Amino acid sequence: MFGLFNKSKDPEKNQNNKEVNKETFPDWYAELQEAQQRWFAFLEKLEAKMEELATASIPELKQLLQEDEDLYKRTFHRVFSGINGQLNNIRDKARDTYEEKISRIYYDLDSQISVLDKNHDLLSDFRSACSDRYNDFDDKFDYWRKQIEKTQERDLEIEYKKILDEYEAIKNKFSCTQCGGNIEIEKIFLIETYISCPYCQTQNTFAPSTQGRNLQNIARGLAEQRTAHLYEAFETEDKKERELYHQRHELSLSKIHESDKKVLSEIQAKMDDLEEQRQFVIKNAPKLYQVYLRAMYDEWNKITPDLKEHNEKMYQNQVPN
Repeated sequence: MFGLFNKSKDPEKNQNNKEVNKETFPDWYAELQEAQQRWFAFLEKLEAKMEELATASIPELKQLLQEDEDLYKRTFHRVFSGINGQLNNIRDKARDTYEEKISRIYYDLDSQISVLDKNHDLLSDFRSACSDRYNDFDDKFDYWRKQIEKTQERDLEIEYKKILDEYEAIKNKFSCTQCGGNIEIEKIFLIETYISCPYCQTQNTFAPSTQGRNLQNIARGLAEQRTAHLYEAFETEDKKERELYHQRHELSLSKIHESDKKVLSEIQAKMDDLEEQRQFVIKNAPKLYQVYLRAMYDEWNKITPDLKEHNEKMYQNQVPN
């Protein structure tokens, strides 16, 4: 399973498909084999720990977020930080072990073996194989990290509905302290407010509940959740630019050792097409971001109309001149 450079089925070829004569292996070859086998097995164990930690923690975190009565969700964030710390410790173990067990061996041998030596490819292949496996581990770490981070995403629609339900329940139950006349609460107030009695004109102080005050804390997040599909469209377009650049760069490199004019012409045509696509994306991505930004601020203003003037100033600061 952990053959040192065996990416083909032929055990007498390394990953570059070069013939390897077992009888002429250098003395240090066995050390590399053992190091790679240990490294691969070590990463498998760490990946299993990551998966076990994440799959056990994610349901617990989701439930804790829903049940935490604290406005600031401090219990949830304490547990979340602890789990994140455990996950990062696993990644740190992989990084430290790579430096100690893989990089050390590579650099020690590289300082002794000339690049012209016929066996130097074995050393280079060792490093590439171990590095590629490390990258696979890192991809899995990123996956589980993102899955755990998603548990922080509160369903703000549920919280918003609770605020609306509370408002409906209290809007006709406020009375004047002077004459006892009924005063309708016409909207959700975010701060303590003076309301005039329609009968005796007395100024009454209305203090919104903690839940009502919290509306201004969740308003932007709720607006962002409602317009997330527009932000994803922007992100997808934005990533295309980098992908198209790398594709074009790879084609450019392929021209270096190509002498056939017809092939060169075909490569150049593909490069020109990729560049045209890239330039379109460069112009289009900012437009998609502006579509998202405008829609998000519109939603925000609907949720907290009292903050519209302040929000619009923020929006104008984000819009390019």
